Amino acid sequence: MPINETLTLRKFMNASSNIFIGLISYLKTIPEFNSIPIDTKISLIKNNLKQVFREHSTYIIQHVTPDLVNDSPVFLHVFPKDLYMDMRTTAIALLPFVYDPILIRLFIVILMLSTYMNIYSEDYLIENNDENVNRKILAAQNIYVELLWRYIISRCSNYQRSVQLLSSLIARILYSQTIQVKINQFIRTHISDQNQQLQPIIRSLWTL
Repeated sequence: MPINETLTLRKFMNASSNIFIGLISYLKTIPEFNSIPIDTKISLIKNNLKQVFREHSTYIIQHVTPDLVNDSPVFLHVFPKDLYMDMRTTAIALLPFVYDPILIRLFIVILMLSTYMNIYSEDYLIENNDENVNRKILAAQNIYVELLWRYIISRCSNYQRSVQLLSSLIARILYSQTIQVKINQFIRTHISDQNQQLQPIIRSLWTL
């Protein structure tokens, strides 16, 4: 895509819509996710999909355009320089993990099954406050946490290395969440008056 005045944030977001739809399609293959009531699934998607999108994008970038030391002219054109640098920093921080597709896929499922992953939880709340539903979500998440931990142990040389790897991944995801807040604020500010021009999935995730 040529980098010129025709590339806008709205066009960039709409061009990303198929990736969001693809992630939702992937989640539909997870039996534990499918067993959750529909209104709760929608709340989880609204809470967590934007953050998951960024982890997934880092994985894609590494395999399609692996030279992250160079700046992206598309992102620089669409986002302000300071926000772009934050996004780039968090992407580079996740690079040691995206070489392993099994680890990333397990972690994506765990993140999607997080009931209040968004650190600004007033944006979206889980619609279904049924305690049994919340327990079902956590029970499903625990399955994948256990799988992830067993996988990490199998690929590390010892228990201490396993703990260090998992702790490092969690710390980088937590830092990435603070950047996601900035991204959300920027996108909402600049597309709030363009609802009818946005793809449905983008409109659903970024407009209140």
